[in-house]
Order: sequence, then C-alpha cells, then structure tokens
Amino acid sequence: MHKGVAYFLLFTTIQLAGYSFSSAQNQSSLTLGNHSDDVESVAVSGNGDFVATGSWDNTVQVFKGDSTFPFFQTLTGHRAAVSALGFSGNGEILVTGGNDFKLMVWSKADKDRFELEKELINVHTAGINSVVVGPLGNMIYSAGDDGRIVIHSQRSNSKWTINNKVPVNCIALKGRSYVLCADESAVVKLYDLNGNKLKEYKGHKDVVNAVACHGRFVVTGSSDKTAIVWDAFSGKQKTVLVGHKWKINSVAISSDGKYVITGSSDGTTKIWDIETGEEHDSYAETNGKVRQVTMSSDMRYIFSAYQVDSINQNPSYGLTVWKTGMQFVYSNTDIAKQIKRLGKQRALYSAQKDGTTPTPVGNPTPRNPKPIDEKPALKGEVITDTDEIQITIEDE
Repeated sequence: MHKGVAYFLLFTTIQLAGYSFSSAQNQSSLTLGNHSDDVESVAVSGNGDFVATGSWDNTVQVFKGDSTFPFFQTLTGHRAAVSALGFSGNGEILVTGGNDFKLMVWSKADKDRFELEKELINVHTAGINSVVVGPLGNMIYSAGDDGRIVIHSQRSNSKWTINNKVPVNCIALKGRSYVLCADESAVVKLYDLNGNKLKEYKGHKDVVNAVACHGRFVVTGSSDKTAIVWDAFSGKQKTVLVGHKWKINSVAISSDGKYVITGSSDGTTKIWDIETGEEHDSYAETNGKVRQVTMSSDMRYIFSAYQVDSINQNPSYGLTVWKTGMQFVYSNTDIAKQIKRLGKQRALYSAQKDGTTPTPVGNPTPRNPKPIDEKPALKGEVITDTDEIQITIEDE
C-alpha cells in the first residue's frame, strides 16, 4: 500500500485533551488517537465495546466504544505498518495483520487490557491487507499481496489456503462457507472453503479495492471511482454508485442492510441508499484521503481511517468519527434473536476457557457426542461461472 497526497478542506477545529473536535457544513466529528503516522486500518467489535486503529507507526490503538471513545490501550509488536484488523463479535479477540507478513492474536484477558495470545508467522509471504474474525474468534481469515487467502482454525491449530494467485486487496464472508475476494483485477471472485471458484462479479473497469456482504447484497469499491451493488445470488448488478472523484478504497454495509458506506482517496466518506443508489450523505476529511471505513452496529457513527496530506507541517494522525444522526432500531424479533445468539456465544466462550463442553439448557448430555468439524460443511455444488448459484445464508 502506498501513501500519497490528498487535498486540504477548510474546517473549524478545536483541540481538546488529545482529541480534535471539528465541524463543517453542520457535520459533527471527533478525531481519535495520537498515532505518529498515517492510520491505515480500523475495526469495531460486533458488540460495539471497542474500536481499534492500525497505523504506519507499527502500533494499534484501542478505544472504548461509548460516546466519548476514551483511549483504552496501545498494542505493539508489529515491525511494519498495521494494515488489517479484525475483532471477534464478542470483542474478546482482536487480530492484527501487518506489512511485516505477520498476524498477531490478542485476547482480552481481563477488563483492563488485551494481551498477546499468539503470533501466526510463515502464513503469508507478503503484506496482509485484510483480516476477518469469526464471532468467537475461533476462525480467522486473512489475505494479502501474496495472493493467498488463509483460513485458520484456532480450535485445532490448523490452516488451509485458497490460492487466488493475484494479490488480494480485501475479503468478506458470505455465510460460513463462502469467501468473496477483491484483488488486483476488475473482477470479484466467490470461493468456497475448498478453493473452488463458484462465481465472478464482472462490471468494474479498474482494480477492485474493497468488498462487503450483507444478506442478499454484495458491494464492491474500485479504482474506477465507482461502487457497485450486486445481487449476491445471481451476480447481477443492482445499482452503480457514482459520485466520488478518486478511487474508492473501502466499502461497508449498515447493520440494517439499507445503506452503503464508501471511503475514497478524494477525502470523502459517503452514505448511499443501497436500493436506489442515491447519495444519502457525505463527509469531507480534514486533510487526507480515506483508507478504510466502517460503521458502528447501532449506525450512530462512521469511522474513517485516513492518510494525511504530507504538505501539512503539523499533521494530526488519527481516526475520524462522524456522527450520522441515524440509529438502528431492533424489532422485537431481532432483539430476541440477538439475546439468544449472545447467550450461545457466551456459553461457548466460557466453556472454551474452562476446557469444558457446554450443555444446552433443558437437554441431557449426549452419550456419544459427534466431533466438531473444523471446516464448515459446504452447501451448494460447484457450478460454472456463468450459471446462477444458490447460496445458503447462515449465521456463524
């Protein structure tokens, strides 16, 4: 990844206690952190408890996820830029990947800090660009410039590889059994975990830098300055998002599946209606280009990791947090599902830490429990790239 020069935008800024509060065009933002170099990556835990940033200063900074985002901890150990981050859904595991070809797995040992659990070396032979972590941290997916997508099972301490051959910029999961791959080409691939290519999404005119997936939608962002919303099942284009003036480096989809968030080298972060393709809002970065974006699960905040203009004599390196004025409202059904899912996750996590197997409430312990397959069973058969494929949507 290369750092470049972006343009200046005029903001009103007030410095306060290590944070920078800004306003422009009635937009409210907060700048987190005090990195000594550009921020390359950002991740938010699924439960919203933590936000983490990775920087070219080789460190990771972690913040608590409440409204003021207080500083929590700095993590050190990488010897090059921290270019990829991923939290488990419960916020207990953070995985960091760097241009030093190394993955570091951090575990939240107690309420006060994350501690290094293990280093995964000799996994990649080039810089790591993308990391995805399963809800409990058992499964880790990583991809990088060596063209490899590596799937790690923490439980069995094993791994297997999808050889994409072309350098991979970003990966996203479709259910538990499929991986979307954006690489240094204009085509996005869909793989099963055995490395079989099931489908291609064709439509961009330049390199695809980012991919995200939510339900029936896949979203991609490209150096051709556009993002495309695809029907995940048919592979057909639904809408093309046009409005950025430079390449799109990152895309995300809101928790309710109704909005797309894009971050661009033109210094803007935009929100789009996923159905109509209309621009909903736009946020202009102070003095840099946006490298990565994500959104809080409650949809109240957008996080923009950016690289600053090198012309600036006293640059402020950090993460911009934009207040969206939006909020994700759960239905009673959604709440019930979330409570049930969190209960299962907590039981599994506690059992793993204790070395025991959790027993479902109200059910006897089976006499001959079946072994757990580390590699998820694949549903759906391999077909040609031009035919349609039925994909089973599963919660991890």
